[in-house]
Amino acid sequence: MEQKTVSIIIATLNSENTLPLVFESIKKQTFPQKLIEVIVVDGGSTDRTLFIARKNRARVINNPRTEQNYGKHLGYLRARGRYIMFLDSDEILKNKNSLKIRTQIFNLDDPVKMIVGSGYTNPSGYPFVNKYINEFGDPFSFFIYRLSKDSKIFVGEMRKRYKIIEEAKNYAIFDLSGVGSLPILELTAGGSMIDAVFLKRNFPETKTRVDLLNHAFYLIFSKSSRLAIAKGDAIAHYSASNLSKYLNKISWRVKSNIHYVSSVGMSGFVGRDRFQSGKKTNYKKYLFIPYSFSLIGPIIDSTYLAITRGDMRYFLHFPLCIYTAGQIIYHSLLKVIGIKPKLLSYGGNELIRVKN
Repeated sequence: MEQKTVSIIIATLNSENTLPLVFESIKKQTFPQKLIEVIVVDGGSTDRTLFIARKNRARVINNPRTEQNYGKHLGYLRARGRYIMFLDSDEILKNKNSLKIRTQIFNLDDPVKMIVGSGYTNPSGYPFVNKYINEFGDPFSFFIYRLSKDSKIFVGEMRKRYKIIEEAKNYAIFDLSGVGSLPILELTAGGSMIDAVFLKRNFPETKTRVDLLNHAFYLIFSKSSRLAIAKGDAIAHYSASNLSKYLNKISWRVKSNIHYVSSVGMSGFVGRDRFQSGKKTNYKKYLFIPYSFSLIGPIIDSTYLAITRGDMRYFLHFPLCIYTAGQIIYHSLLKVIGIKPKLLSYGGNELIRVKN
């Protein structure tokens, strides 16, 4: 088979609304199209997703286990590119030079093995809740990491926290060695790109363990502490079109981290926490519920966000903290009494009893 330079892996499930936009952003890239392969790993779509993928000449792989994590792992195993970019089916490349810039970064003298974009931007017409997701993910992640992924803020915050060893117009390279707390970065989403040859050669176990691929950032960091950010390279993220869908996503995240820590949950906070054993997140996680129900903490943070962003809608952070804390308590109680929610996809609520 023809060797490619870049493999773009997209996990899909009924993604017909946004998938055409993803392909459009890929086709606009100034990087040679003949050196790009697009792999769509589908979890059983019943809409026009597969038609769209084949129309755009993507390689289509069936994901029998539905969940994104497994789909991305299948794509990782089948990818022919030296470098792999992970794009979700609702993430759009805004910079037409994105792939060109990133491949140039990989070819620098410094041993960069992982590159992230410059953050997320809220698509035109999408609600504020989508902007909140793009910036912090969820209230729990905000409380633990306090790192904004907003494209107008992300690079500046990284600059304040971590040491830059090289910077140019299109990129900044950070040295993360010796830092007290690593940033929350998932290389299997958000248009992040990895040196796949390096990862597979140094960590062959990623070929058999899905959970390890989810934490490629920590694996690569253990061998190379360099992280590059492609400046001016934002991702437009169509994550949630309304508040109800976002609340379902929060519930799914809580559910996976409490009930599925040995499988899907390993891709969330629980997995990151294990890789950062001994770090401050180990104790800080226990403070989220007191923080949320103290009312004072969320109100102070909501006020700070509203003032610094010039947007009063950030007061939504306060009720979202209460909801998230409530979900954590609820699912913790379910686990104690032996009831396990079935994890179908974001927002699944069916309950099943754990077998002894």
